[in-house]
Amino acid sequence: MNAADGVADQTQRLQSIARLADGIRERAAELDEHAEFPAQTFAELRAAGLLALTAPREFGGGGLWCTGHFRPYYELLETLAMIDSVTAQLLQVHSHALGIVAGLADEAQRAALLPAIVSAGKVLASVGSEAKPTGKLGDIARTELEPVDDGRYRLSCQKYFASGSPGADELLIWTAVPGASAYPERSVCVLVPASAPEVELIDQWDVMGMRATVSHSVRIEGFQVPAERIIGEPGAWTRRDPRTFTLAFAANHIGAAGAALRFTENWVRERPDLARSEITRATLGRMSSDLFAARSALWASADLWDAGAYDEAELDSIRTLHLGKQLALDLTQTAFDVCGARAAFKPLELERLYRDVRTFSLHYRDEQYMVAVGQAMLDREFHAKGYAGASTFPESRA
Repeated sequence: MNAADGVADQTQRLQSIARLADGIRERAAELDEHAEFPAQTFAELRAAGLLALTAPREFGGGGLWCTGHFRPYYELLETLAMIDSVTAQLLQVHSHALGIVAGLADEAQRAALLPAIVSAGKVLASVGSEAKPTGKLGDIARTELEPVDDGRYRLSCQKYFASGSPGADELLIWTAVPGASAYPERSVCVLVPASAPEVELIDQWDVMGMRATVSHSVRIEGFQVPAERIIGEPGAWTRRDPRTFTLAFAANHIGAAGAALRFTENWVRERPDLARSEITRATLGRMSSDLFAARSALWASADLWDAGAYDEAELDSIRTLHLGKQLALDLTQTAFDVCGARAAFKPLELERLYRDVRTFSLHYRDEQYMVAVGQAMLDREFHAKGYAGASTFPESRA
């Protein structure tokens, strides 16, 4: 694919998102109220070809989230998050899961799995967290596959925070083969049909925000794993896949911040008394400048990913995530300060946006990431996989 074709494809994708924007916004409040998966939105994303972004082009996908094709992926997520952070997060989870299957599966697996996933527009959920919603931080026991007599494996596990699982066709389960080595060296992914009788979804998702991500818990009891559904050799994600999830979260935060600024700008423009205030205009200018800075960091980090400078790219992605989180929290709060009490009514977008940002930003501990950045400064060395808080397991640096 030449550069012109890539630009044309991206333009078409962005135009598709723009056409879907009004419908996504109109449905968002009701989906939030009922904590319901956005099935109609995903049907529209499927029809627009946006569920195959990270599948290889030879299988009918967009070939994004890989070297030379990172920036357009993050641009799409940021654009969609300006419309609805929940939808962007669900597309991110699906796209990462699909990209992992495409990147870590062998040729026979890719040929067996990807055509059906892409042609049918199947939805994938990435299911890895074993941190219990009501448990303690250290109360995590990593799931391992259980060997059976014929050399295959049986999977039993309980996972949590499985975003989009009620709307998923396939569940990408993060687990490991048995052994004495460190868990990351034994880690694999297992692709489990969501309709398998051994799969049970448990609705514990009664939360403040990001409600339509319907991040249910998943219990699997005794699923007999076909060999072709074990994705990647043990340790493949840590050892031979340079990608991480960090910059996608940053893109979502920055998009949500952009939505807060858009709301504030429109609110002020419709109220001449507010617009005449120099304090209001100065606040809008600061909000816009801060958004510009975070977006610039997003694109600079994405360009490093595209250049194949993976360690440097991840380090700057962490910095961008920090900037994006602080920006989203600041701009959604400042929007209320500018717009006043009338903006707090639930039918308005800002109330839900504030709850979504506050909830989504709790997905990770910012100070843990900043420790990694500070340590990299002192060490003058950084590895994209293995630091505490990374898209892998902290013990993988051992």
